[in-house]
Amino acid sequence: MRRQEFASFEEIKETQWDRLKILLQHAVRTVPYYRQQFTNLGITPDDIRTPEHFAQLPVLSKAILRKHRESLVSEAAHKKTLIPNATGGSTGQPLQLYQDQQYWDWAYASQVFVESWWGIRPGDRTASVWGVDRDLPPSGWKQKLESVICQTRVCNAFALDANGMHRFALMLQDWCPRYITGYASALEVFAKFLSDRPQIVIRPHAIKSTAEVLSDRQRSLIQNVFSCHVYDFYGSREVNNVAAECNPHSGLHVNSLARYVELVDQGGKPVSESIPGRVLLTDLTNYAMPLIRYENEDIAAWCQGPCACRRSFPRLSALLGRKSDFIVLPSGKLIHGEFFTHLFYGLSGVSQFQVVQTTPNMLRVDVVLETGTSGNVLCPVAASIREVLGDKVACEVRVVNEIVRPISGKHRFTVSKVDVPWGAATIEKHSRAAIFGSPTQVQETEDVG
Repeated sequence: MRRQEFASFEEIKETQWDRLKILLQHAVRTVPYYRQQFTNLGITPDDIRTPEHFAQLPVLSKAILRKHRESLVSEAAHKKTLIPNATGGSTGQPLQLYQDQQYWDWAYASQVFVESWWGIRPGDRTASVWGVDRDLPPSGWKQKLESVICQTRVCNAFALDANGMHRFALMLQDWCPRYITGYASALEVFAKFLSDRPQIVIRPHAIKSTAEVLSDRQRSLIQNVFSCHVYDFYGSREVNNVAAECNPHSGLHVNSLARYVELVDQGGKPVSESIPGRVLLTDLTNYAMPLIRYENEDIAAWCQGPCACRRSFPRLSALLGRKSDFIVLPSGKLIHGEFFTHLFYGLSGVSQFQVVQTTPNMLRVDVVLETGTSGNVLCPVAASIREVLGDKVACEVRVVNEIVRPISGKHRFTVSKVDVPWGAATIEKHSRAAIFGSPTQVQETEDVG
């Protein structure tokens, strides 16, 4: 990876294509599912000579992966060498899969490679502010010894009360970590806690945000509190280390030496630069259970032009989130989940919220209020939402005691169960000024629904 860090775009694509061809040959030779797919198409790996040929292969959806999981495992892989993994099931349906040691070797190398862009080296003191119990190391003596040797400290931001967060913050202040990593929402929780306690000073060299879409608001808050750069990092349980920011912060460079990324529209055709598309991932390193043209249900867009860092890896200009992060109006128009997060910016008394769409004509907004806050605070929000949705969409805004996080630990601001019609849809973008520029007069009442 070091040798090709500043290689030309053509050299990188050639290396990537060579690895893709080897993976396809392995898949057809040893994986029952892909063997059958190529037979059904009447082709062999030698017939895949261009990206256009490759794009004719069927997309591997999550539903297909669940249904054919065992037939996707390579016959050449020994059971003892299979490393099980699983998604967190943010949609309510966890996904189980297998990876091999080669996958994890490449994953670790990719991580070290990217972190070097940020001035981080293996062994630097690292604090992880995480958000899910299953990712936290066990508390036995072996794990404690490992954390000492590897210079790591881990905190579950969502499982701590104020006293626990305070103890962790004081420990980090004395320990002086050079590097902090975590979920975007977990980092936000910790940063908000520290912003109210300016006497606690933690100054790492760099922060990595991962596992969730990092909003501009979250980035600004975290950078202001810790006084360092925050780098966005993109990956998943199924395929990690997909893309990462460099120092200019002008997009996320795709890990092209280990991943093959496609962005396509609803019809499966490649999208142009800056146009949102469905993310299809091909992992070039996992031979135990190859994932070829796997749709992880994320939405992203390509960057235009070269990067100032001189690295030729293609860049994702934006990670727009899951397809379920978009609210679909009956007209086919899309409203990105960021519209709703902007509505709640600076709204005192709101602890948490979540937008849930079950049909194109039905929307629900669940809100957790801080103690002593009246539901009347939500009346302007309800009016703004209804104004944008129109008369054909029923919207219920309700106050709840709790919004339960999925197993993954990630808080989902928007949950839509409506398919996104990417072919003809347009995305509504709303700035804070546009939302609050002409407030609607609303009768103040406890019944915000």
